Amino acid sequence: MSVLPGGAGRMGRVSAQNQPAPPTSRDETVPPAGPVLYTGIVLYSAEDPEASAMLVADGLIAWTGPEDSALVLHPEAARVDATGCLVTPGFVDAAATADGAAPDPTEDAAAAALGIVLRLPGPTGRREGVEVIAPVTQEADHLDLLGEGTPLAYGSDGRAEAADPWSWVRAATRTAPAAQRISDRAAFLAASRGGQRVAERRHPGTLRTGLPATFVLWEPWDLTVRSLAERVDSWSTDPRSRTPLLPDIDQGAPRALRTVIDGRIVHDVLGQEPPRGDAP
Repeated sequence: MSVLPGGAGRMGRVSAQNQPAPPTSRDETVPPAGPVLYTGIVLYSAEDPEASAMLVADGLIAWTGPEDSALVLHPEAARVDATGCLVTPGFVDAAATADGAAPDPTEDAAAAALGIVLRLPGPTGRREGVEVIAPVTQEADHLDLLGEGTPLAYGSDGRAEAADPWSWVRAATRTAPAAQRISDRAAFLAASRGGQRVAERRHPGTLRTGLPATFVLWEPWDLTVRSLAERVDSWSTDPRSRTPLLPDIDQGAPRALRTVIDGRIVHDVLGQEPPRGDAP
């Protein structure tokens, strides 16, 4: 079951009002300004999945809830109309290099454009109690490991063909051997929260009030709840269960329109029209 939030998947209607200018160079980031209110969104949140607005202030997610309430409670905030856009935690490349060398910081901007908010040195294997896997180029028993209670984290292993983190999710859910495929949600958590665990950072894997404002705003896309791993998934795929939605990657992968780390905009193409044929 899938639903397209906000209607059409084109970005011409998305606008930023009174926003800081986007980065103008590879190394520049936009410092936190005043409160920013994102409206019309689909929030990846287990606690408030029906929220359609999110307030960012002082580097934190300061509030989430209905858009009509947001406009009354936070009239002073600069408003970003992001109708239909999905807001999720950022991806973490838990093996950005294969040999343990520190990731090249000149590649951070390209990673941010793909929705990656943290890059860790490799190698793959067991680290900090987490099994780090490069699913695009490495075979692994994803389902068995999860069934044993082993946390997973995904990464690129420094390979150009695995740079896009949605390819990690696709590899674990679509191209892995059928007996080892896992759900989209489990793979997304491995590609996001799993890397935070490797970095010894606690993160719930969803967005909620009080967390650092580190997130990705994705272009409007078909959203769905898709499960293949019934023996490890304890949540329902029925939309009424309030399980967070994810992009339907059978149609491709959405663009990261804005990537924010601790309230700082590190990648921004919000409001730009996508190349013809990119949107579903």
